[in-house]
Amino acid sequence: MARFPFNDLHSFKDYVGFVKMCSSTKFPLREGLGPDEQWSLDLAFEGLRYGLKLAIEEKGERPVFTECQELVEKAYNQYREGQRREGFFTLEQVQKLLRKVPSQ
Repeated sequence: MARFPFNDLHSFKDYVGFVKMCSSTKFPLREGLGPDEQWSLDLAFEGLRYGLKLAIEEKGERPVFTECQELVEKAYNQYREGQRREGFFTLEQVQKLLRKVPSQ
């Protein structure tokens, strides 16, 4: 099984929604994987960072991706500080920005 459930910008957009809906305590169990590979806030945000890296490789450097990277870090810190509502809305901003980038 792939470490993250996406391999391009199009499927990464869905992943952002998954993280938004599940952070920070509602992640589903990953069947067939050990405890070190279960969803956690850290793993989910590692996926967001990786997905943005893939998006840059696929589409090239764009200001929108830089903005998304900053928002992802902001959301991560919000979730870590227990500000789930704020983190949710910050990830929603990431989703809205990524929707403007054509994919597939």
